[in-house]
Amino acid sequence: MTTINIILGSSRSNSLGRHVLNYLKKQQKSFEEELSVKLNLMEIGDYHLPFFYEALPPLGNPDRKLKDNEQKWVDDMAQANGFIFLTPEYNHSFPAVLKNGIDYLSTQLADKPSLVMTYANNARGGQFGGLELTPVLERLGSLVLPTPIAIGNVQQNFSENGELLEEGPSIDFYQKRLKQGIHKITFYSQLLKDNPYPGLN
Repeated sequence: MTTINIILGSSRSNSLGRHVLNYLKKQQKSFEEELSVKLNLMEIGDYHLPFFYEALPPLGNPDRKLKDNEQKWVDDMAQANGFIFLTPEYNHSFPAVLKNGIDYLSTQLADKPSLVMTYANNARGGQFGGLELTPVLERLGSLVLPTPIAIGNVQQNFSENGELLEEGPSIDFYQKRLKQGIHKITFYSQLLKDNPYPGLN
C-alpha cells in the first residue's frame, strides 16, 4: 500500500499547524478508505532530535550508527512513498527544527514526491517558508509538486482540535484545497511507486 507521511514541521506547543494536522487526522480514515492509501501524521518535535552532530554527512556515511529516536525518524521517512511538509514561516524561512530533521536524511526523499503546505495567522499563509523549503527538498532528490498550498488565518478557520469553524471565512475553500492536496500527493506517490526511475546501467 502507498504510504504518505504528513509532517508538522514545528515543535511549538501552541503551533497553529496542529489545528490543520488535527483536521487531517479527523479526515484520515475517509481519505485512506477512498484512496487506498496509508497516511502517517507526524510531528517533528516528537522525535526529540538533537542538532545534527555527526562527523560525516549522511550521504558519505553508509555505516552510520544512530540513537533509537534518530534512527526511527530516518526509518519513518524511508518507508514513505510521498510526503506533505506542513510548515510555518519563521523570519521568511522555515523552522530550524525542520531543517535539522532534514539534515539527518540522505536518500530517503529521493525520487519521491513532496507537497509543501504552509500556514500562518495572517492572509499570506506562510508562503515564504514554503519557498525556502522547496529547494532544500529538491536538492535531496524529492520531486516537489509545483503548486504549494498556503493556509492563511488558521485561527479563524480551524479550531485547535481540528474542527472547521462555522463562522470561518474560508472553510469551504480550505476544505476543498486540502482534499485536492491529499488526492494529488496520493496520485503522484502511487505513480512513482509503481513506475520507479530505473537509472542508467
